[in-house]
Amino acid sequence: MRVITVDGWRKARAVAADGFLSSSRMRFLDWTVGETIVILVAREGILAGQVSGPRFRSDRAAWDASPDDWRVPIACVALIEAAAGRSLNTDVRDTLKRCYGEDVYFRLLLSGMRLGEEPEHLIHDLLHSATDSSSTRATPSE
Repeated sequence: MRVITVDGWRKARAVAADGFLSSSRMRFLDWTVGETIVILVAREGILAGQVSGPRFRSDRAAWDASPDDWRVPIACVALIEAAAGRSLNTDVRDTLKRCYGEDVYFRLLLSGMRLGEEPEHLIHDLLHSATDSSSTRATPSE
């Protein structure tokens, strides 16, 4: 499992609609097919999915202002929005801070490092309980 962040719903919806995550860095070098990806959408919600294929290089911009080169396909995307999304976002951040400390927490979000076993299990449990609620949506809106 990896946890990263994007600055708003525009980028999160682009990931959900296009089915891939992009980065200008070679962030995806060691990402593997089947790995769970949790994207913290600012402090507003969560986008979760799984890596569905190998990373690839593309010349097409993922969203208007970003010429991101490297991409990794994402499947089984779930958007968790509104109050449930904000709460889950906070819970995931708190779990990472508690497990890794404030300094490593920020580096972890920026680099998309693989989580250790304990935080992975804790976040998996948080996601599982959130996706069982009626506020989860498997497809993006507009």
